[in-house]
Amino acid sequence: MLRSPRRHSAVLVSILALATAGLFHPGTAGAAAAVSSVTVSDPTGDTVVKGSTTKVKADKADITAASARYQNDFVTFTMKLVQGDGLLDANSLLFWVITTNSQGCCDNFVSLRKGSNGVVRVVMGDPSTAPAAGDTSRDCVGSGVSLDIALGTYIATVPTSCIAAPSLASFMWNAHREVPTGNGTEVASDTAPDGTEAAPFAGAVTNAKVTGYWAIGSDGKVYPFGDAIKTGEPTSAGLSIVDIDASPHGTGYWAIDDKGVVTNFGPVNYGSVTDLKAGERATSISGTPTGAGYWIFTNKGRAIAFGDANKDLGDLSSLKLNGDILDSTPTPTGKGYYLVGSDGGVFALGDAHFQGSMGSTKLNKPVQSIVADPDGEGYWLVASDGGVFAFKAPFRGSTGSMTLNKPMTGMVSFGNGYLMVAEDGGVFNYSDKAFSGSLGSNPPANPIVSISALV
Repeated sequence: MLRSPRRHSAVLVSILALATAGLFHPGTAGAAAAVSSVTVSDPTGDTVVKGSTTKVKADKADITAASARYQNDFVTFTMKLVQGDGLLDANSLLFWVITTNSQGCCDNFVSLRKGSNGVVRVVMGDPSTAPAAGDTSRDCVGSGVSLDIALGTYIATVPTSCIAAPSLASFMWNAHREVPTGNGTEVASDTAPDGTEAAPFAGAVTNAKVTGYWAIGSDGKVYPFGDAIKTGEPTSAGLSIVDIDASPHGTGYWAIDDKGVVTNFGPVNYGSVTDLKAGERATSISGTPTGAGYWIFTNKGRAIAFGDANKDLGDLSSLKLNGDILDSTPTPTGKGYYLVGSDGGVFALGDAHFQGSMGSTKLNKPVQSIVADPDGEGYWLVASDGGVFAFKAPFRGSTGSMTLNKPMTGMVSFGNGYLMVAEDGGVFNYSDKAFSGSLGSNPPANPIVSISALV
């Protein structure tokens, strides 16, 4: 892909025009200590006619909050509006400004635009100039987009290479929204933070290497470890929570209960299952690599897709299964997934490569979970006794020869290997990443059912 140039004259004219409105003012930014995540709030009702100080009511342009997170060489921007829309108006702009120069503006821009195919995508470079139809040279490869129109929430995740260079250490930023008012050529505009002569941008965000994971109990209690941040937890009086799955790049996680109800904490909620059949229950949720969707899987092998999750990869609902489907894992591309049954049977759909299973082997204990090898070629299975079965994936270790206090219930990809969690919250790390703790010495009142890692 082509990287955006460091200066964009067309949009700079637009930004400089905003100086008279007190939105962007070249100046020296405050010397606040750099951190990896900065959130700003913005007052409602402060939208103005672009290029002036005249207030205008425009809920679709009115920013209430914005944030930037810079971790593990990925930047995640968020924007919250009073009223969301589907970015249908080609003349509206929604973007974040990036600068390493506190005296002026700007090094780069991250925009969200709806393409001719109706898909919202990340576009780099001058936001005032839309790419020509079919031109993808300004698209950010490896980026992700999430939006919740009803809540007015927009999230863009981009690798550092799309912004400037892999070595980019830190930058300042702000969020910007423009929407035509329908009154001739008049455009409503808002920026967060509003900015002053002394501080036109939000405080600098600095790249941080983070690692950690979350465990979740059947009662919905979430237990964070390492750099993983607890952003909320679902309630489950019936002890019916079955899975947790992290969205990419630290934006949070989804939890799901056996009725297929999804609760989101950070990422967008794309929907829940509403048509479970008799004897059917949700058992697993797997997010897409972009964070803009997920699949929900049931014990009958049915797959229900939400957001940008591919709805045409197929499922097992027409098969007679020897054991309930208990877990799922997507391939690294997001174009396929693996399902595993309690009997150790593995099912590969989409671009997933079948490398074998335990379906024809008599097991000491049922298989509980499956994890795809990061290279996309193989996978690992774990049984409730902690025995691990590797299929075209390096065996990193297991607890199969140990006597566990409680059965193993979950497994997740972690570094070059995997983490496993038991009902008592004991976490077992078989990877090149740091161990961040467990609940093994202080078991929770209700069993831990799943684990998910910060990615």
